[in-house]
Amino acid sequence: MVRIFCYYTAIASVIFSTLGLPVRAEEVPSERTGKPAPAQDAAQNRKIERSQAKDAEADRHTAKPVKVANEPEHFRGQITTIQTSSIVMKTGEGKMVRIGISDATPIFSLSKGTFTDVDFGVYVGAAAVRLDEYSPIIRDSAVWLHKGFELRIIDESLRGISLGEKQWDRTPDSIITHGWVDDMEVRVLSIKWGPTDYDETDVEIPRDAPVIRMALGDRSLIKPGARILAGAQKDEDGKYAAVFVFVGKDGIVPPL
Repeated sequence: MVRIFCYYTAIASVIFSTLGLPVRAEEVPSERTGKPAPAQDAAQNRKIERSQAKDAEADRHTAKPVKVANEPEHFRGQITTIQTSSIVMKTGEGKMVRIGISDATPIFSLSKGTFTDVDFGVYVGAAAVRLDEYSPIIRDSAVWLHKGFELRIIDESLRGISLGEKQWDRTPDSIITHGWVDDMEVRVLSIKWGPTDYDETDVEIPRDAPVIRMALGDRSLIKPGARILAGAQKDEDGKYAAVFVFVGKDGIVPPL
């Protein structure tokens, strides 16, 4: 098994603490309802027949997503107005929201990627939901498979950012996972984020799921019409302040 334990770059450390995401000891040296469809691309000859004993084993060996305290509220939509220290955006639900933004706010660009760029050791992120079937990866056959809503191929300068698995609001039971590609089976990735055999999440990336590249951006991306995902928290005055902003480039809508 590949064992890649990377130190954060200075930029990733700053962003990590800014986002308020959990740090593990090993890290230091869409629709919102309904049952998910079965995996589309897992190797058919690798699917294992279900049993109560195997279900129990998969429950034991599949990591439980962490619920992060003080997780920023997520706003998805389009920027309508830019001011000196804030933006106004229209969410997908039609709500207008003003969010404070500063020069210190981490901004990330999202551009078009391709699954052919995925390889062993590449740092990636994926929002996903667990399926009622086991992973087709032979050595991970005792863990549950997840279906990805998207895949982000993350720039090497951001390696280590958000490392791990936590709950996400894409659906009521979805997760988001960041780590390096430790194994592959057709379009199923074993995303590794810790030192033990089960500190990983197996995610199938369907052929119709968006594959995007994530890199560090800057304020030049913040402009009217830009499609964004903003994480924001309320300050003492009840006003929202941005903790991070993902900005789609070249027509990309942040799928997170």
